[in-house]
Amino acid sequence: MRGRTGATEVSVLRRWGRLLPGWLALSTTWIVLVGGTPGWVSAAAAGAAPTLFTIAPDTPEPNSSEEIARATTEPRFSSPWVSYVPASSTVPSPRAFLHRIAGAPGELVDSGTAFAYARALAAASPRVRVFKIGRSEEGRDILMLAIADEAGIQQLDQLKADTTALADPRKTDAAAATKIIERARPIYYFNAALHSDETGSTEAVLELAYRLAVSEQPMVDRIRRNLVVLINPVSNPDGRDKQVEWFYRYLKGKTELEKLPRQAPPYWSRYAYVDINRDAHQLTHETTKAVQRMLFEWHPQVVHDLHESVALLITWNGTGPINEHIDPISYNERMELSFHEVQTLTAFGMPGVWTWNFGDDFAHLFMDSIGLNHNAIGRGYETFGNGTAETLTQTSPPDEMSQEWYRPSPPPNAPFKWSARDNLNYTETGALSVLDAAAQQSKSLLSNFYQKGLHSWQKGVTEAPYAYVIPDGQGDPTRVAQLVSRLMSQGIEVQRAGAQLKLQEGVFPAGTYVVRLDQPYRNYAVDLLSAQHYPKDGGEPYDDVSWSFPAHYHLNVIPSADAGVRTASLTQLNEAPHARGSVLEAAASAQAYLLKDTGQEGLLEARFRLAKFKVDIAERSFSAGGMEYPAGSWILPAQPGLGKALGDAAGQLGLEFDAAPKVPDVSHHAAPVPRLGVWIPWADTDTSGWARYSLDQRHIPYSYVRDEDIRAGKLRSKYDVLLYPHVDLELAEQIQGIPKSWGPMAFKKTRTTPSFGSPAGSDDITGGIGYAGLAEIQRFVDSGGLLITLGSGSWVTNAPLSSMAPPRFMIACCSAVLPSTRLLPCRALPPVLRMVVDRWGGRDRQAGWVALGSSPHTHRRRAMSRGLRGGAAGLWAVPACGPAVPACPVASWGWAAWSRGRPPRRRSSGC
Repeated sequence: MRGRTGATEVSVLRRWGRLLPGWLALSTTWIVLVGGTPGWVSAAAAGAAPTLFTIAPDTPEPNSSEEIARATTEPRFSSPWVSYVPASSTVPSPRAFLHRIAGAPGELVDSGTAFAYARALAAASPRVRVFKIGRSEEGRDILMLAIADEAGIQQLDQLKADTTALADPRKTDAAAATKIIERARPIYYFNAALHSDETGSTEAVLELAYRLAVSEQPMVDRIRRNLVVLINPVSNPDGRDKQVEWFYRYLKGKTELEKLPRQAPPYWSRYAYVDINRDAHQLTHETTKAVQRMLFEWHPQVVHDLHESVALLITWNGTGPINEHIDPISYNERMELSFHEVQTLTAFGMPGVWTWNFGDDFAHLFMDSIGLNHNAIGRGYETFGNGTAETLTQTSPPDEMSQEWYRPSPPPNAPFKWSARDNLNYTETGALSVLDAAAQQSKSLLSNFYQKGLHSWQKGVTEAPYAYVIPDGQGDPTRVAQLVSRLMSQGIEVQRAGAQLKLQEGVFPAGTYVVRLDQPYRNYAVDLLSAQHYPKDGGEPYDDVSWSFPAHYHLNVIPSADAGVRTASLTQLNEAPHARGSVLEAAASAQAYLLKDTGQEGLLEARFRLAKFKVDIAERSFSAGGMEYPAGSWILPAQPGLGKALGDAAGQLGLEFDAAPKVPDVSHHAAPVPRLGVWIPWADTDTSGWARYSLDQRHIPYSYVRDEDIRAGKLRSKYDVLLYPHVDLELAEQIQGIPKSWGPMAFKKTRTTPSFGSPAGSDDITGGIGYAGLAEIQRFVDSGGLLITLGSGSWVTNAPLSSMAPPRFMIACCSAVLPSTRLLPCRALPPVLRMVVDRWGGRDRQAGWVALGSSPHTHRRRAMSRGLRGGAAGLWAVPACGPAVPACPVASWGWAAWSRGRPPRRRSSGC
């Protein structure tokens, strides 16, 4: 309904004016209510007479405006764009489907309901389609909505083909690109609910999807006509369902921030917690794989990830140092879009909207980086979310309250109430703002996307290095295959030499892998295959400072400055390679099989595959059949069925077994298969999840050991080896765990919590192992068990009641050097564990503990949702070969380095 000018409107304007900062008199937009109907007031220039602009041609759903107003704690925490739900006679709104507004206090929608609404929306609207892009580890679908006008929906296949063509300038010349850009549309992708306790984005994007589908506002119509909007409402459905059930079981009705119990379940996915957003390079999680599949099918120009942690909305742009391998166009585009959002929301009078001062811009390993690493724009939000659907009284962090050039209107400097609807208002308003900006510069986005691929390709043509050479047969062939496979999974093209390859760097045999850099993802290939150099004066890094694949895989990868590599006889790989070993043919009289120990990736898995066979470990080097075998090599006496088992293991694991006419005359000991237990404290399942993932990927059986299993004792009767991975916990937290005052806190599958109990369950996750449990670990070691600790897990050996002797040897994971001077990457858990287990059956075996690395890993990003103390303590490794040295120095996150004591807000520290 169009409002009338007069005394009523002036009165309303004055009331709103008193609520907003004085400088907003220069704003272009105010919100007014005329007869209970939301409307807009705009001024073309400062001092111009305001004119009313109502929501017409939309009609609000009856009572939707009033419900949204009640759920919004203050008028300044909203905008006219989201102050109502547009009515439709044919398409169900989230309000109609859920029987409440999106962002209603005290309510959350689970993944099943969210996806049911997505399907209902697509079924009812010709402007919406729904796609399945993946399936979670626990078997839940991962769905994505595509939204455009009717013509865009009908042309989706052509629009996808257009962006695919623009992604590869080798196949699309400038003239063809110009024609494609004339008809094509940018594709803008939103990713919601990656971090499960950041609960607001799912309902925000569901309402956004509906608004885009049915609103007839000119701005929304412009978005539909000029863009294709992709929305993934629940990217991590396993974690979403656990979080929703956790809320209704432990948080609903609790509105006092300082009295809240733990705000998130112990698991958000099968392995990772916060680190699910550090998976762009390795692609281990099904959530990440689903987004990567979307990227290669749709080639979106923007990948926008939605998070919560900062007052009240920050649109990501780092302060630097920046990553030199990202095209400068992307940095400029991100900054332009971010300042558009800041300007738009600030003009509405919404405080606390800012950009730039959020971490650095060096490591691009996050979900949005999937776009940024592939010539798209990667961006994200952090809103203030409560970590619960209830309304809480919040306080802005002190370092986020100053007025700066990048934060022109700071968040409130006094305590304020903040609701789920407030959070939704910010997210949805920001999304509409940036979609409108993208719609108005759609051709520029497409042109820039093409140009970035062109720049990357041409650098590979005109600048050295022109290729990277990956010799086959070096070190562990499985690692060579893994590195090549990882590159290919990122869309990086890899070739293989069909004949001897002669370059100025040397002569390489046939079978050598080559990454030619005249390709669209050249920049990403260089980023992954070269060393990183974080500036010494770069300040405190936000996250990783190195991810170089050659160092990670312990392989020699050679950059080539020889442009002749482009004319070499190379064949492009279409399938990932697989290293296959063999068993040397032997006479029937063979009495043993030998396996040289060179630190192969598959040795530990092989021992478990061959569990029913006797395996001995040589205690010193020896010769056999004219070959030299180092200490640690395997000796397998002839046994029934062994030959076939070795053939299977060799083929799967890339191992080379040699036959011998007799058992070598060398001192050796048996290597029985140990019973392995992995202790996972309930207080932090995230960092230890990577150890579990590594073992699971290599099919190494182990028992999941909970805190209560430690407390129950009798560990030696169950386990020979107890592995305690690195955890992001201080020593007291490792022992005392989640506060018992919150207990009993069950995490097990029931009728009302069907997603609990995976991958492990408990009647009560509070209390940790306690000092009684620490004593049980001491008994385990004293009775002959072997304790292996990783990183900060080594702290338990310094705890009270612990009298464990110093380790017989220490393997410092990451950057410290072994006594043998061999570097050992953190990823090498199986070989390291295998090396320790090899010693299990030795005559000189000693009970005790082995510390594998001691990374301080001081950032406290998980502390908030776990309800634990923050703070960071240094950790020193004491290798057997020398004095104390700092191991794996990893700087803390400045913005998340909480002081000791109770933090002001218990929640995940965002991204």
